[in-house]
Amino acid sequence: MKFISFRYQDAACYGVVREDGIVNLSARYGDQYASLKDVLAAGALDELKAVAADASADLKEDQITYDVPIPNPAKIMCAGRNYRAYHEVVEEGAAPPFPSIFSRMISSFTAHKQPLIKPKVADSLDYECELVAIIGKQGRHIDAANALDHVAGYTCMNEGTVREWMKMGTQNFPAKNFRHAGSIGPWMVTADEIPDPSAQHITTRRNGTVVQDDGTNMMIFDLQYLIAHTSKFNMLEPGDMIATGSPGGSAIESKPPQWLQPGDEMEFEVSGVGILRNSVADE
Repeated sequence: MKFISFRYQDAACYGVVREDGIVNLSARYGDQYASLKDVLAAGALDELKAVAADASADLKEDQITYDVPIPNPAKIMCAGRNYRAYHEVVEEGAAPPFPSIFSRMISSFTAHKQPLIKPKVADSLDYECELVAIIGKQGRHIDAANALDHVAGYTCMNEGTVREWMKMGTQNFPAKNFRHAGSIGPWMVTADEIPDPSAQHITTRRNGTVVQDDGTNMMIFDLQYLIAHTSKFNMLEPGDMIATGSPGGSAIESKPPQWLQPGDEMEFEVSGVGILRNSVADE
């Protein structure tokens, strides 16, 4: 089932996307659960799935504005350089012994059908399509064998990076946190629809041309490992997101690099999840 967060008549809402429209669950549960994150924290996702399955659609898609699936996460953690193709192309070296983990702020992302913003202080806006796990159950020191029990669902991320800012200091936090340089969405697909996150396919299209095309089986560290690893230094909470990295094909790999430009139309697709669509605009 596809859960979304959205805005309707200037109000923040959440619900379920179906072929016949959108079930507005916030209209039914808003007094009890203020957001989809609160639904996850209460362990009420299965209850709402049952309600949405029997309810009539309340809205059409053209009546709403998409928000990122979890608008208020406590943490967004990203695994950098986690695909074998990425290391072969960029680093030409062996896989690392541990994943490279960094954090992003929610303000660095925009939603489905909203523009990616090319910052006025840089030209090197890049794209990276990734599978993202959304945590549904709190956990610390999680065993990898049980890690997927802590996942509520999955979404798609364009982990947009402003590459030239990678060199402006010793940390990559600024390069990864430009406002609306990346995107997340369109929705959260519940975990029961993706039993094996290592069996998905990632495709990025730029103006209709495929630029990224690979499988999540090429991850160096699989999702189970990433959940176990991050839970060693963090308490994972409902609504937290873990981005699993991106395969080769980003703009930095072309010679010369073909950075994103205003007017570009992007599609970021993860099989089993769907297609996240964004245009590119100047700041």
